[in-house]
Amino acid sequence: MKFCVHSHMNSSLDSTIMKRTLFAAIFILFSGLIYTAEAQFEGEISFLIHNPQERGDVTNLDITFTKNRIYIGSNSSMDVMTGLSTNGILVRNDHQDFVFMTGKDEALKIAKSDIDALVNLINRFQGRSETTPSSNFDWEQHVVETGNTRMLNGYRASEFVLNREDENEYVSVWLTDEIKVDWGLLNEAWQTTGSRQVGEDIPIELIMNRNSFPLLIEAYQEGKPVFRAESVQVNSRDFDRSKTEISSGTKLLGFTDLMMNMFRQRR
Repeated sequence: MKFCVHSHMNSSLDSTIMKRTLFAAIFILFSGLIYTAEAQFEGEISFLIHNPQERGDVTNLDITFTKNRIYIGSNSSMDVMTGLSTNGILVRNDHQDFVFMTGKDEALKIAKSDIDALVNLINRFQGRSETTPSSNFDWEQHVVETGNTRMLNGYRASEFVLNREDENEYVSVWLTDEIKVDWGLLNEAWQTTGSRQVGEDIPIELIMNRNSFPLLIEAYQEGKPVFRAESVQVNSRDFDRSKTEISSGTKLLGFTDLMMNMFRQRR
């Protein structure tokens, strides 16, 4: 009898523990989903890009983030590749494609799956062999967290220094963990294609990651700043969300149109 009562008590206790454990697991999962949704920054961040040693030639760069999309716009034309210049790039993670603004009412849409084929085609046009992926970047040797902090546009940022092979060159990156974005296709395109086109190791994860955002990037040579990309405004309230949409009157060109344009330019 005692055994039966004891067994019943254990069963009841085990059931209670299981229910509490299950409730705790569901609560943690639900909290995580809420946190993830809140962590995704939505807004526009404006940058000025220039060489502090030279006057003029200042580039304005505006990056707009919404839940599944990123729009990168500039006052200067951006040469993406041979035969393709744009002043605006729309990254649509929900459609798995890139939309390049090529004219007032014209844009070029390229699926992510076509990017690798396109780069290989360009390499053949230029007589370049495909660059093999570089070895893993040595973070411990080349990246240092200095411990320096500062406020940038109302956000606390920490400094990381990227030391180059040349001792007279280094890059200072100020990151804030108060702005978190999903780079999505941009990061994927770099990992699968972009990194193979650069002849040196670049720790893109230092800048393009889910846990922090760069508000200031400065490159130094001989102790002097030769490049600066500084955020001048962070707007998460009344920004223009329509930048991440394609207007109804826009003519969308495709991958074939881009290749034809490349062929025409090579004649």
